[in-house]
Amino acid sequence: MSKTDAIPSSCLAIIPARGGSKRLPRKNVRVIAGKPLICHTIDAAIDSEKFSGIVLNSDDDEILSFAKKYPQVTAEVRPARLATDTTKVLELVCEIADRKEVQAKYDAIALLLPTCPFRTGQHLREGMAKLTRDFDSVVSVTTYEFPPQLGIFRNDQDGVISGVFDPCPLITGDTRSQDQKPIYRPNGGFYISWLDRFVENRNYFRGRVHGFPMDRLDSVDVDNELDMEYADFVWRHRLGGKS
Repeated sequence: MSKTDAIPSSCLAIIPARGGSKRLPRKNVRVIAGKPLICHTIDAAIDSEKFSGIVLNSDDDEILSFAKKYPQVTAEVRPARLATDTTKVLELVCEIADRKEVQAKYDAIALLLPTCPFRTGQHLREGMAKLTRDFDSVVSVTTYEFPPQLGIFRNDQDGVISGVFDPCPLITGDTRSQDQKPIYRPNGGFYISWLDRFVENRNYFRGRVHGFPMDRLDSVDVDNELDMEYADFVWRHRLGGKS
């Protein structure tokens, strides 16, 4: 196998799950689609069979206790300095990536957010296959529900709006939504990078990044109560769940 075709042989998956969610209290242990939210991500990681190590990182004892149910998962207590309301999850990944024992054992590092319950092992397998040495990272993405070109404005202090996109379709009259080119956003399903590239870049979006499109219904992101209700609706009506 050539260097550019090589894919990771040993990848560490990090599942970060703080206990102190402000928008949706106890979010990561709330039951969605028949099981706690955190378990959806753990199950997908295990089902993918693509991770040599899976770390559940949390500051919360109840969340950490879920690792006991999975022999493939290691529970890791998050230090208080990385568990504040203002801490970015990227800081945690950087701290883990810098460990000598991690660099000696793994050649790739993945971040799997527990807020994306309908990302599956199949998504992870397909995403990992895209990470050749031609790319620094692979990130799962999905399209916006509404074309941003038709709805994003700046609003200055005088109340004057101006389109962010130039030319603005609303000014040119090109307002058919089906004519707009798709614009993608990260969906939280997975971020996977070569470990050496991540240590250098300190980010999953620096360098050459491969976007892995996922269906919007597979990309449900749970951050508040309305998201929980929507996820339950998707599960019951699309994924075969029962109310």
